[in-house]
Amino acid sequence: MPPSRVPDGVARGHIVPIGGAENKENDPKILARFVQVSGGADADIVVIPTASRAHETGGRYEKLFQELGAGRVEVMDFDTRRDCQEPGRLERLKRASGIFFTGGNQLRLTTLLGGTPVAKLIRAQNARGVTVGGTSAGASILSEHMIAYGDDGATAIAGSEVAITVESMFSMKRATATMRVTK
Repeated sequence: MPPSRVPDGVARGHIVPIGGAENKENDPKILARFVQVSGGADADIVVIPTASRAHETGGRYEKLFQELGAGRVEVMDFDTRRDCQEPGRLERLKRASGIFFTGGNQLRLTTLLGGTPVAKLIRAQNARGVTVGGTSAGASILSEHMIAYGDDGATAIAGSEVAITVESMFSMKRATATMRVTK
């Protein structure tokens, strides 16, 4: 899906891709930065743990973001594509100042969210200034084109002001990602 057009006079929100296995508990600098660019103490963050099958994932990030000073954090999981059309969920996402995708299975994430009103709304909200971020599979969905289970490669982050490339290399034991920023 192409990035949403940025309205005149508005700056696109931050896009925060995080490689897998970030140091959440001992040195959560990147997550603290996500809270900061989402509004700091006024941040209203929605955590989307849909990629993960581990039920504790959403609550873990909810607690972390609260400890890092976010004013409000809510977990919103999507189990079916029908969930992505519910007016209450769409309204909640419209109020968020930050939207965060957890890691897990990136194909599960795109299968459930891809092309839905939720996916379109998140892109539109980012164009209106809302911060969108994610880790591992959650970082992969931030791009306009996502590579999964293929050869090593690169894809550009959708709509960024500078060219950002996320390269994901997957192995059976671990997933790592690198990021290069070019102008």
